[in-house]
Amino acid sequence: MKRNYISQLKQILAVGAMTQAGLAARLGVTFAALNRWMQGHARPRERHRLKIDALFRQVVGYPSVDEREIASLIRQTKALRREKLWEAIGQNQALQDDLLLEHTYNSTSIEGTTFTKRQTEGIIFNKGTVPDRTLIEHLEVTSHSAVLREIFQDRLLGEITEPLIRKLHADLMRGIRDDAGNYSTHHRAIRGADIALTHPLDIPEEMKDLVREWKSAAAPKTIRDIADFHVHFELIHPFGDGNGRVGRLLMVIQCLQNRYPPVIIENARKIEYYDVLEYAQKKSSGPFVGFLADEMQKTSARIARYI
Repeated sequence: MKRNYISQLKQILAVGAMTQAGLAARLGVTFAALNRWMQGHARPRERHRLKIDALFRQVVGYPSVDEREIASLIRQTKALRREKLWEAIGQNQALQDDLLLEHTYNSTSIEGTTFTKRQTEGIIFNKGTVPDRTLIEHLEVTSHSAVLREIFQDRLLGEITEPLIRKLHADLMRGIRDDAGNYSTHHRAIRGADIALTHPLDIPEEMKDLVREWKSAAAPKTIRDIADFHVHFELIHPFGDGNGRVGRLLMVIQCLQNRYPPVIIENARKIEYYDVLEYAQKKSSGPFVGFLADEMQKTSARIARYI
């Protein structure tokens, strides 16, 4: 959800009870640069926008997103839908490879792989290896790209089901975890998050309910439906590891099934992603819907270069 950075800066000053000089110091810029931003005479660069966003969340929190705003986000993302998008991605090799690299690099980086995008590209397309990196780290990239290739070429047919979800996990984690494809029988925790995950004994029942609710939602599904599914899936956290990667691949499938550009969550927005996801799990999914709408807009612009 795009925010007015001038409004953000003013709210940070008001709520945080800090001077403009103090705010400039927190953002690592000069007083003059901050003053130009606030007067609208200059725009902060992307790295400074990320700092403003992070400080805004820390000081102000997330503003409420009412139903009118969510309805607007739903309309905006519906306008991004393309007929036969899945087929177009499957047939356009350059577009498919572009999306494959972007999603694999960002999703695996979010989970801690340390390859650069150039290294990830070499591993995927040239079967390269990077010295001083583990076999597991290489497998995380190659397995993710192989599963995503199957998705883009529409070889994972049918509705969202438990067998499909377990297959995604099995294919992603084969050779990495002994329990690949199986729900966890142990307690799990999300590091750094104060969230109570589903008890292992309740995972099968809650997964059935999640899939049933997704199928019962009216078609075509909206960005809010996709956001709510991801929020609930990550709260169930059905697997011992790999839940984030599986959840983001499910979003790709859900987007393509409903003719939306697939959401690619950028590693650069990892902290914000975790923040809005946790906020959705505790309070309201509105900011998370806006976050996904932002990322979908970016993918739409990327696709437009090819189609």
